Amino acid sequence: MPINSPLLPYSGPFNKPELLHLLRRTQLGVSNADLNHFKGKSLNQVVDELLTFGTTVAPPVKNYSARVNNLPDPTALDTEVQLGQTWVDTPIRNQTTNPDGSRRESLKAWWMGLMLGQERNLREQMVLFWHNHFSTEANEVGNAQMSYRTNKLFRENATGNFRDFLFKITLDPGMLKYLNGYLNKATAPDENYARELQELFCVGKGPGSGYTEDDVKAAAKVLTGWSLITQEGTPAVPVTPYTKENLNNHDKKDKVFSAFYGNKVIKGVATPTRATMEAEIRELIDMILAVDETSKFICRKLYTYFCYYEITPDVEVNLIEPLAEVFRNSNYDLKVLLKAFFTADYFFKPELRGAMIKSGMQFVIAKTKVFGYQIPDASKFEAQYYYWSVFKNYARNMGQDIMDPPNVAGWPAYYQVPQFHEMWVDTATYPERKNFYENISKNGLNSGTFYYQDVSKNVKVTVDFVAFAKQFSVPENPNVLVAEACELLFGVPVSQAIKDQLKTSFLLENQSSDYYWTEAWLEYINNPATTDPEAKRVPTMLKNLFLDMESAAEFHLC
Repeated sequence: MPINSPLLPYSGPFNKPELLHLLRRTQLGVSNADLNHFKGKSLNQVVDELLTFGTTVAPPVKNYSARVNNLPDPTALDTEVQLGQTWVDTPIRNQTTNPDGSRRESLKAWWMGLMLGQERNLREQMVLFWHNHFSTEANEVGNAQMSYRTNKLFRENATGNFRDFLFKITLDPGMLKYLNGYLNKATAPDENYARELQELFCVGKGPGSGYTEDDVKAAAKVLTGWSLITQEGTPAVPVTPYTKENLNNHDKKDKVFSAFYGNKVIKGVATPTRATMEAEIRELIDMILAVDETSKFICRKLYTYFCYYEITPDVEVNLIEPLAEVFRNSNYDLKVLLKAFFTADYFFKPELRGAMIKSGMQFVIAKTKVFGYQIPDASKFEAQYYYWSVFKNYARNMGQDIMDPPNVAGWPAYYQVPQFHEMWVDTATYPERKNFYENISKNGLNSGTFYYQDVSKNVKVTVDFVAFAKQFSVPENPNVLVAEACELLFGVPVSQAIKDQLKTSFLLENQSSDYYWTEAWLEYINNPATTDPEAKRVPTMLKNLFLDMESAAEFHLC
């Protein structure tokens, strides 16, 4: 039904602070290059670009080898896949050592690489959002090919039609495996997916939720009769790989739902076919989407992920409800919803800017992206995957293990009352954040020697703090350099006293005159081999400045 409060679009200024806020929440990290790219564009232009996905993503490849006589031998592990070639369509057959664990690590590294090298659009952030929403655990699924296809499903439907998305995820092999859908039979219904479809994926447990235990049971009956094809035999290339209908296991009776769903009856079929089984699922999805609470639930999930954890009555009435109406009126078009969301007045409320603690993934990517770490290219794919794995492991140690969230509800920081995002930082994860920025900033990282590829051996990744400083408008002016660095690195504005302290402590080395830094910088830039003692210290001054800024609480906010 129509609502009383219209969705108010943002009509205030759209300058650097607003652009920074938008990009921090949508890009998993922001660089000076990003700001320059979008500079001068309107809010609508920026959001339209963020919602436009370009290049097709290449699948992960075999980057792993077995050790034979203490040397890497790619022919001794995953024998049907050549080193550097993708494994995603090659089944595992008759191998002495099961390579699926190596494939899963390859998959996780690959996705980390996509996030580290993200295009200037919303795709990777939305893939992560859907991964948290339609949560599966790769180690529980136990099949890298299935987990790859789940991730591929997320990126293909990230901003598509939610109705179609729900149908596809329901029959996704990884989801069928994870929530026991492949075991759901008419003679022994498994309610796992039917429950989560309503509780976690669509309706939720909010104030307007009213589905019943009988609704869970009826939905489970709708979903009976689907199973998985084993990998033995031909490669997995069908449209729905590993998924098949088992007609004898489908419940043929009518499925009756409660008054919450309008006493809906999904008619059974005496002689089921794949088409009739799919039709029942689509009818189930239509029934769930017809409940207004579903659209509100999805909008609340977006708000808590991209804006803030607290949904006040004001937010509910003036943002969630009108936004949900936009969603319903668009026939559940996610791109329309996201466009309305990221251009809404509420998204740019001053109190929301810098109000969230970065997740482990956001912290890692914000650091690597802003300082311009250069990961090896595909010609050195073993070293490339090594670094992707390193950064993935840092994020895992900070509490966000991609492909393996804690459970079907996703990461607690997105739902656990009352802490929410505060759960990203605790006595275990904060030291890991410190280890991360100190380790890669002070000494850099080295790929080592344990590779089949010679070009992947001893490849070092470091940050050039001088090159980073050159990106600011007037790096020789210590006041401008510090002010612009604070604006880029800190999630919230800081006082002039803090800026002055940073300048004096690190760029002036406790000298009183700004010329101390200006003269040292100009001398070093004009002659990097200078023997001038102050100028020779420029790289160290910058490293110490930015390390101190990374240790500040403001760097952990977005």
